[in-house]
Amino acid sequence: MDSKTTYVNEQVSHEALVVGRGGYAVNYGHLDISRPEGINYFEYKHQNIPNQPGVVVKNIAICGMAALEDNPDQPGSKMLADHATLINRGVIDIRFSEIYALYKQNKDRSDDPTNFNNDTVRCYAMAAGADSMLINEGTINVHMDQDIDAEVSLYGCAMWANARSLMINRGIIRFLGNGSWQSYIRGVGSMDSHLQVINEGEISVDLKRAYQTRILHTAGQYGSLLNDGVINVRTGGRIMVLGCLAGTRMTNNGEINITSLATYLENKVSYHYQFDPLATAFYEHFLPNDLPTCPALNRGCIRVHLLGSEISGPNAVAFGFYCHQVGAARGETPVHVMENEGSIEVTQEGPVHYNIAEVGVNMQSVGDVPVIVKIGRWKTKARNFAETHDLFACRSAKFDLSEMQLSLVGENLQSIDPAQLVYQLEISRQAGETCIIKTRNNE
Repeated sequence: MDSKTTYVNEQVSHEALVVGRGGYAVNYGHLDISRPEGINYFEYKHQNIPNQPGVVVKNIAICGMAALEDNPDQPGSKMLADHATLINRGVIDIRFSEIYALYKQNKDRSDDPTNFNNDTVRCYAMAAGADSMLINEGTINVHMDQDIDAEVSLYGCAMWANARSLMINRGIIRFLGNGSWQSYIRGVGSMDSHLQVINEGEISVDLKRAYQTRILHTAGQYGSLLNDGVINVRTGGRIMVLGCLAGTRMTNNGEINITSLATYLENKVSYHYQFDPLATAFYEHFLPNDLPTCPALNRGCIRVHLLGSEISGPNAVAFGFYCHQVGAARGETPVHVMENEGSIEVTQEGPVHYNIAEVGVNMQSVGDVPVIVKIGRWKTKARNFAETHDLFACRSAKFDLSEMQLSLVGENLQSIDPAQLVYQLEISRQAGETCIIKTRNNE
């Protein structure tokens, strides 16, 4: 096991702080990482693609603070080391420009210089393997300063750790720069299960270009995502602030502000799905399964604004909560419970009218895949829901409103027909896709 490593240096260092399995490191100084060399740089491969098992992805990366060790199954490659503790109390700046230039130089010399499908370039400000703890109490700046025409997938990761890890942001995390249309923003989380992810500080994304943005995130199950701080996002592409597969508990007690520069982008990576622009505070995505689900709960403040333009296309969407199933299931799927005790405001502007709602279900899912969504306590502004169509919206769904506790805020409070709270897209209704509303009167 590595001995305790503490970095105490007020001068700027251009060398990463790296430990091994079981290592412990605290950064009090300023790490400014851009050069893909020495301990800053590593390579690895992975195959954990949920929707395309067996696909091998080749990665090159630089890091600011990391737990790394040699990979015995991949000579010459590294892997994230387990049981590490990394704490940042200083500043970490990590930059894409030089590592992307290195990737492009090597790719141009390869046998297949135009195929970027299974390659990624990554910057990890803080990274470790399973059973680790990462805490940021300082500042992390991820500079998306690569060539804006970069076609390869570039992953900007502020805090990343594998299964059964705890990650806490108590400081400031910022994603800055021009970005590129194949940029993937990753705030705090990873692909694994049993993660505990907490934001108690400030996280901001201000990018002109990004394909996909996830802030508190996991592609595993059985963990939790908790926002007790402030998250501000302004970028294009697809935005999913708290994002997970079914089975992860998501809670917002803080503030989430999203401005979607809705841009329809061509997906160039085969193992990623192609969708129209999306912006949502809560996002749950899953293949058909019978695993237990966890309630998604908002006690804080959510504001989502869809800023549409000619490059948005007509099908951009924005939600407070979004639930999306890929593919039809045999039999019933688990019930997905959603509650709002705080405030949700979803607004839009642009050349066409877009579909927006406080809850969206399967709005970008092809075919009739009726997910069961149960609404518990729900606080919202009083309005004519039958005309606004912006409370609960779907293509296909089974809405259970039988135990809903609806709290309306504002003047002209009147009795509400629960059936008018749900809006099904007209194209889906005409196609005969399922939209069932269960209320107290039709149990």
